[in-house]
Amino acid sequence: MSALALSAQEIERLNSRFATAQPVEIIRWAVETFRPDVALTSSFGADSAALIHMALQADPQLSIRTVDTGFLFPETLEFMEALRRRWHLNLTVVRTRLTDDEIARLKRQHAAQPIDDRYCCGEYKREAAERALKGVHCWITGLMREEAITRRDTPFVEVLASGMVKVAPIAAWSVKQIYEYMRAHGAPFHPLWEQGYTSIGCALHTQKPIDPNDPRSGRWAGQDKTECGIHDIGKPADDQP
Repeated sequence: MSALALSAQEIERLNSRFATAQPVEIIRWAVETFRPDVALTSSFGADSAALIHMALQADPQLSIRTVDTGFLFPETLEFMEALRRRWHLNLTVVRTRLTDDEIARLKRQHAAQPIDDRYCCGEYKREAAERALKGVHCWITGLMREEAITRRDTPFVEVLASGMVKVAPIAAWSVKQIYEYMRAHGAPFHPLWEQGYTSIGCALHTQKPIDPNDPRSGRWAGQDKTECGIHDIGKPADDQP
């Protein structure tokens, strides 16, 4: 099925149906409807293993895509590789267009002063994500409504302006439910989670949460920013935060 075959009425019906569905059921619908042009994106963050584990129940060979900005924590790269081996992930890693020399220079610069976050979570990351999603008709994401005000209206299914179908199977789940799922299924947390990092992005702009009630408050702390820009992909300009 193509995105064009999903009418507004069908999207509404699906969102109503999925309000009482389990995430694996939603993922299975996406896989069976759009195979082979369906992929899951993952940041390999604090609790990313939960959604990956769910996705593998629907399709052990599901394509998983991630962006390596060059500024990830070493622990994130190690975690990614550990999960790839443990679960035999069908994983594609896409790098940004920054060269190794440029990344090294920016890291040195960051040691003395803050650098423009467009290099690690702005236009460069978004461009790499767009390449990672090339040819994908259905994009499965780990967005959750309770994570941020910018995500509180996240639907289970939507058709983007680009025509791509975006599916958020855990949109209605809470962080507590995610943690319970991970413990029940033995899914590993990111190694930095044990150190108190509850939301993990690039090493340059991630710290432990400054608000105990907001797991994402350690991301871009002190800045008027809550998103890296990836989830603006396919949205009209007037819908972007």
